[in-house]
Amino acid sequence: MPEHPPSVPVEAPLVTRLQMRRRRARLSSATLRANSAAIAGHALRCLRILGPRTLAGYFGIRGEIDLTGLLARQATLGVRVAMPVLERHRPGHMHFRAWSPGDRLCHNAFGIQEPCPGAPRVWRRELDVVLLPLVAFDSNGHRLGMGGGYYDRYFAPRRLVGTPRPRLIGIAHAFQQVPRLERQAWDVPLDGVITEGGLSWFRRAR
Repeated sequence: MPEHPPSVPVEAPLVTRLQMRRRRARLSSATLRANSAAIAGHALRCLRILGPRTLAGYFGIRGEIDLTGLLARQATLGVRVAMPVLERHRPGHMHFRAWSPGDRLCHNAFGIQEPCPGAPRVWRRELDVVLLPLVAFDSNGHRLGMGGGYYDRYFAPRRLVGTPRPRLIGIAHAFQQVPRLERQAWDVPLDGVITEGGLSWFRRAR
């Protein structure tokens, strides 16, 4: 018997990543704005329930959902907002720094905005909820990222021993869901995902 039934195909990561990135990049500005607004609304309702003291987000690029307005609003409500920063001297690694609306931003090696080195460091143990981008996801909470492994490496279970693991919620367009992704040993599963269709929770795995 095959490991995975033909009716539930396992998506090849490289092919899926290329297809999804192309499809996402082709989205019209109107569609991106509409999906971003819908997802921000669902995320706002989710955050009201979860009540995080520290919330991590990201700056979207190339068709990713724009969360800037949502994150700015959370900051005005007293929530500490953190954004990812790539480590210049340790390729493949990242950490988080605090961000508030109006803060000066720098650009990393990929041209993505991020808090500048002077922004306060936000430690892993301080994060309550993380809204993270993705390229594809499946109904089991498996996530396919851009291929750098930054989030998987940062939230690897061994790094969270003795500290609460934050809720990891993927942010995506609904079309980014695929039948099934092949999980690698280093993959860190999502707790939930928000698309323009709403919020879905997955069975939490550690």
